[in-house]
Amino acid sequence: MTTHTLKCPRCQADNDRNYRTCANCGTARAIDPTDAPKPPPSAPAPAPSVPSPSPAPAAPTRPPAAVRPTVPTPPAPSRAPLAAPSTRFAPDITRYLCTAVHTDTRFARRAVEQIVEEPRRAVASSPGVDLGCVLRHALAARRRQVGRDVLLAVLLLIVVIMLPITFGTAIIMGWLVAWVIVAVESLSVHYGVVSKQLSRENFAPDKAPQPAGAENRRRIEEIERRDRGNVVVSSMYTPFVGYGQTTSTWSFALDTARPQEGKQVVPFTVHELNDHLAARVGDLKLPGVHVENLLLVNGKDLQYEVDERTRSELLADPAGPPGARVSTDLLHELREDGKGRARPYLAIRVTGWSGELAITFFLRCALLSDRKMLFIEGSSSLLAPVRERYRIADRLLDSPTFRQWWALVAQAGLRAPLLLVGSPFSVIAGLFSPFIQHGKQRRQAQEIRHRAFDYGASFSIRDAASDKLYYRYFQQLDRELYAKTVEHRVLDALVEFLEEHDIDTNELMQRQTTIYNTGLYAGGDVNVHGSAVGVGGSVAGVFRRGQAAGAAGQPAQAGQPAAAPSANRGR
Repeated sequence: MTTHTLKCPRCQADNDRNYRTCANCGTARAIDPTDAPKPPPSAPAPAPSVPSPSPAPAAPTRPPAAVRPTVPTPPAPSRAPLAAPSTRFAPDITRYLCTAVHTDTRFARRAVEQIVEEPRRAVASSPGVDLGCVLRHALAARRRQVGRDVLLAVLLLIVVIMLPITFGTAIIMGWLVAWVIVAVESLSVHYGVVSKQLSRENFAPDKAPQPAGAENRRRIEEIERRDRGNVVVSSMYTPFVGYGQTTSTWSFALDTARPQEGKQVVPFTVHELNDHLAARVGDLKLPGVHVENLLLVNGKDLQYEVDERTRSELLADPAGPPGARVSTDLLHELREDGKGRARPYLAIRVTGWSGELAITFFLRCALLSDRKMLFIEGSSSLLAPVRERYRIADRLLDSPTFRQWWALVAQAGLRAPLLLVGSPFSVIAGLFSPFIQHGKQRRQAQEIRHRAFDYGASFSIRDAASDKLYYRYFQQLDRELYAKTVEHRVLDALVEFLEEHDIDTNELMQRQTTIYNTGLYAGGDVNVHGSAVGVGGSVAGVFRRGQAAGAAGQPAQAGQPAAAPSANRGR
């Protein structure tokens, strides 16, 4: 009898065809009902053995039928690898971030200093972004920017020497030469790197420039491995670092010991509930749906606040960074506990608009009070579109027109004085960088010995590039579509699961109605007047903006605020 296996779309490990959670990485499978084992392949097998004269010629024709199970098998392996790139790495958003590090000196410096040069801290997740590719471009951009600053520093020294002789001439000549240096660098970036390497037609993540030093190459490879883990270590108040701004939260507790009338409660485990919710949400026909189990913990709790087993898996070496992956057994154990400092969440991410819009819904279920109370918590986070100036790769031609050339040259003339004055500080910082880095590592080692070091990540390259505005009306609508669809499916699946276990769901349905009806918010310049919101079976809400976006003085291309946090709902 043939055994059918399926590869996990995340780690490519073989699993049973009916698996719900990957045995290797713990990723919850988005189950497709059409992917279930089909009885027809086994049914035709006995047909050739029927003692009948007519089936005899049919025997040669049956083998093709017996081979028919191989027809669905090619799509199965091909679907698994294809799902990973579309859900994990979005080429457009990766291109935009590569453009950001080349065109924004400050952004590139932050990426290098707060990610590459922090070997003891966790790396914030960047949904949809090929983080290794972006960091390789960031290191290449920093090398070029440092070279520019060295030239400007030498020029400034010459200007200072010439000042006592010819003051006015030295100033004018210094500014003109600095203008030429900055303009040449700007043109080479825009038309030698961005238009040639980061356009849609030419972009190839595997051809990103390699770091100059072996240490940086090893560090980038380590970051890539860690970015594929199932642990999120944060140093901020909210544990969802890297997933954007929290736009809504709700939580409630249910009495699971109350049966339906005339029935008896069927016991269940929190793992069964978690798997059921993961499977039901995974069936959603939304773009880039990705469901996985994540462990969230604060970086300050790793040394002494978490239990011994969690610490042994997350922090095997206190002098190094926290682990990027924990075992499925530990996730099960912590989910059973439900009250520890490290808590498992079911993360449901929907990625649309080529990765520019990423909604992640974090769901946690806990059985408390001797399994008589079920606590449900839901939080939605939003990664908004990146800033408009980082999309310049889509607008550049292979060679500049006169207007584009003059715009870059004029902009370089405005930037030249500031870069010229700041160049000595940049060069000095680069010269003393090894000593600064050594001192920082010594301070961190001392904090580790005193159990005061924060291993968490505080900087996310994807979040830092996000804007506060939508650039298309449909982006705002799709954000609502993704968030509300996932939320509805979660609550409907919860009702379905409890009804299957003969638990009274009247209280849950009331909570469900409350969450639906209070999922409306007003933010930014949006005013709500004369709204009528019905609480109950149906909602008839009339929302009227005080002014249209354009009439309110906001540019038409700016759109609406990308995130307007609502109050904690349904508590």
